[in-house]
Amino acid sequence: MTDDPLMPHYARVDQSPPQMQARLVAYLDRAATHPAITRVRAIASETMHVKPGHRVLDGGCGLGEETCSLALLVGAGGRVEGVDNSRSMLSLAAHRYARWHETHPDAGDVCFTVGDLTRLDHPAGVFDAVRCERTLQHLPEAERVIAELVRVTRPQGRVCLVDTDWESLVFDGLPAEVLTPMMWRLRHHSVMSNPSMGRTLRNRLRRAGVGELECHPLTVCFTEPAEAQHIVPYFERDMLLHIVGEEDGDAAAMVDRWLDAVADAQSREDFLVALTLWVVAGTAPGLAPVSV
Repeated sequence: MTDDPLMPHYARVDQSPPQMQARLVAYLDRAATHPAITRVRAIASETMHVKPGHRVLDGGCGLGEETCSLALLVGAGGRVEGVDNSRSMLSLAAHRYARWHETHPDAGDVCFTVGDLTRLDHPAGVFDAVRCERTLQHLPEAERVIAELVRVTRPQGRVCLVDTDWESLVFDGLPAEVLTPMMWRLRHHSVMSNPSMGRTLRNRLRRAGVGELECHPLTVCFTEPAEAQHIVPYFERDMLLHIVGEEDGDAAAMVDRWLDAVADAQSREDFLVALTLWVVAGTAPGLAPVSV
């Protein structure tokens, strides 16, 4: 981890002020309950081919919702490990898991570990399936992370990556004199490292040796800013200021013009925003078991 202010806020949660941590947790909680994310996660789960007794890795697990869901699939004989670089996120994930496990006693074993996805503390080939959701977009060393995820997956095991293509983000109903500078700002001054990550997942996995690749793009569309905020965090002033660079004196004026334009478009029922999330999965390299 680093204190570099240019690092994405989700890559340095523990270094963020408490109020920002609270906003990040609230955003993740809102997203987790939204139908678009539940659908993406259902598709991802299907591509992983998880079976009872499997050992599974949830890389960049955050608050651990999917770590728990996978524990239901592996059953009492399986194990799911959630790894994240944020101690505060994992502390909350562990607390929530303890309460969840009380009503799901037949789920597999779950553990949460602080770790660096570029240097996983696991030997090669120990997981039957690995996943990483909406994490690579924030990490400057995405290729190293993918290589590590593939390394710890057993031969012919499954690797599943989920991420957003923020460069697919489109709006309607907003004036060009407001939309154009904001889109430029979001693409050039955002705290995100890899805004095009979603659509590049296939080739990144292919270059890492993963085969039998399947791609599942899901475009989501919103006509209400309050609903869009569950996925697109560009309609709440403090969060948006943090994203576009609140240290710049011009940012506040730009954000205020943006929010005024969004409110005006909503009042006219002209507001629309859409973007695409990607699920890409495949088979880790290595020889398949020989039938006898």
